[in-house]
Amino acid sequence: MNRRLYDAKACRRTWIGATIDRKSDEYFKHHVVRNENGACHPLAAITAVVQIPDDVVVEILARLPVKSLLRFRCVCKLWRSIISDSSFIELHRTLSVTRAGGNLLLLCFPSVAHWPWRLLFYIDHSEEEGHCNAFRNDFSLSGFSECINGLICQDDPQPQVCNLSTKERVILPTTAINFPKWIQTSSHCSLGFEPRNNTYKILRTWKVYWSSLDWSSRFEIFTLGSNTWRSLIPESNISVPGNRHSVCVGGTMYWNNLREKNVVAFDVAEERFRLVPSPCRTIHSAIVQLDGRVAMVNYHGLVDGGDSMRVWVLEDDRNGTWSMEKKIVFPSIWRDVKRGMPSFCHLIFETTHGAELVFFPQSESSEKIYVVYYDIERRRMRFKSLVKPEMYGVGCPPSVCNYVESLESLREIINPNNS
Repeated sequence: MNRRLYDAKACRRTWIGATIDRKSDEYFKHHVVRNENGACHPLAAITAVVQIPDDVVVEILARLPVKSLLRFRCVCKLWRSIISDSSFIELHRTLSVTRAGGNLLLLCFPSVAHWPWRLLFYIDHSEEEGHCNAFRNDFSLSGFSECINGLICQDDPQPQVCNLSTKERVILPTTAINFPKWIQTSSHCSLGFEPRNNTYKILRTWKVYWSSLDWSSRFEIFTLGSNTWRSLIPESNISVPGNRHSVCVGGTMYWNNLREKNVVAFDVAEERFRLVPSPCRTIHSAIVQLDGRVAMVNYHGLVDGGDSMRVWVLEDDRNGTWSMEKKIVFPSIWRDVKRGMPSFCHLIFETTHGAELVFFPQSESSEKIYVVYYDIERRRMRFKSLVKPEMYGVGCPPSVCNYVESLESLREIINPNNS
């Protein structure tokens, strides 16, 4: 924008879409802002005439992408205060679900050339034609957790919590457990959120391999904003699947434990585990968050060549109560979609923010990635076929999570008194 200085009469010209009438000359003589040479700034003059209500400003800003809002914080103190407000951050995150470019599906592919690092790509849910776009960021990933309020936690070798939109990250300290050097270990981090106290916690599950056939689990917990990991000892023998994402709903994290045929639940506030009976006993199952509730999906019928799957919704995890089984029969378009796919034996499930299931038929031989969307409420199906990215690790499935842009500030979480 050209910010030249105009005299009072020149302020009658059109400026940022507002036309000033000739009769306003007397108003400008008394209200315009002049510099040391006596000339007035036209933007200041227009501001004196046209004022946008604060609530309208909030509604406009809440519909913009994070990248623009980070720049607009420098416009004035009012805008900075609005954009940094917690209620505005929540409103913006809610509106980003339906905004083009605000609701993405992250895919983290193993890199053949830079193992164990992974390459990060994304798919925009709103695009009709699917494109696997490279995510430009400065983060080296080796896999990540579920996205909560725009934050994700990556795994080894150095666990960290990051916001891909604001490009903030917090590198977590090293483990407080002293493992003998001769013992082989691996770990997996899961991000949890406790809404009552607005607290984020990271649960780290260690697998300690005493021999090729003997291993045990150790647990650590880290509260975002603290300085050290704390050892966590379960009341009973608990096995948390280290290769599967958790689902965090209402302050509780859930894992589908295929080996034990149950669901592992972890209360983030109480820091206690409990076991929930699983409604299905097949390995072709997945636990997802469906419209803000925990759901179990049995997709054995799809793998077996059929066109249906079964879904249960968790009603009461304290008593292990699930809703009645609901059978979902796909529309006839599924036959056409499946005909173009190679045979598959496994599905990776995710959900958008709503009642839409997203799944990926896994096939090592295919040169494409197939993404299938199914809206349970409207009973509609759509799909995308994508070319696999270069340097994709053949035979290794990607890590997948739904991601919504967010202004959630890690700096304010770590140092709330200095924000």
